Amino acid sequence: MNIAPEILNYLGDKRDFAEIILAPKASPVERRERGIKKILDLILSPEDIRDTLVSLRSHTPVSLGPLGREGFFSFGIPEVGRIRVTYLTQRGSYVVSIVKVPYDIPPLRDILSSEADIELLFKTLKESRGIVAIIGKSYVIHNLFSYSLLKELCERESGLIYILERPITYLIKHSSSIVIQREVGVDVDSFDDGIEEALFLHPEIIYISDITIREALKSVRKLFDIPILTIMSLTASGVEALKRSFEVFLEGESSSAMRLISKVIELALDGKDRITFSVRDI
Repeated sequence: MNIAPEILNYLGDKRDFAEIILAPKASPVERRERGIKKILDLILSPEDIRDTLVSLRSHTPVSLGPLGREGFFSFGIPEVGRIRVTYLTQRGSYVVSIVKVPYDIPPLRDILSSEADIELLFKTLKESRGIVAIIGKSYVIHNLFSYSLLKELCERESGLIYILERPITYLIKHSSSIVIQREVGVDVDSFDDGIEEALFLHPEIIYISDITIREALKSVRKLFDIPILTIMSLTASGVEALKRSFEVFLEGESSSAMRLISKVIELALDGKDRITFSVRDI
């Protein structure tokens, strides 16, 4: 059974970011900062998920070939936003994440718990050298914050901003700065290639998102001694969790990797679902 129409209708009614998870032998759920919510009263079979995934992929403007074991794609829906679909296999069946991203990037003052924090945030960025990591418990939170930040940087600063993602979340309009947005797998073959391209262009700001710990280490080593503000957006529940991830995935290289990061901006939600942040050392 294909439930793509029901999912797209549900996401279309959402004003902000939303993420739907499909897993075999479970109901479709919306993932939130504080748990999950069932959105349809049915139990999905592996065939249901595959049919839904195929239907969602039919919205892409180009043919993408076989599904394979894992992958991602995105497409736009007028007056709704962009739909980002990521999938992987679990014992031969697909598990799917479907994220709806609004077309409009909200201003920082609309998503932060305290508008007074905005100047502290930009002061931190101006004083930082090298790589600043933005971390949040969910992709939705740290990506929303990061793009609101980039939008304001584009308006405040004069220069070149280079964005590298897989896939692209928002499109940022040029303002005081010129913005170059590159999608891994479409515009460049890998994050490593994208970093090489960024170094050739030598922008004032580099932004990297949707990158694994291993890819992050390989890429940012090239940026450590370069006088370019690099913002890296990662999913982690906190600084200690980020450290453990480095230790688990990088083993003996974890200490050198952590030294590449000058500051960590750790995100959370307040009681009104607005974003708070704290600036931490790693």
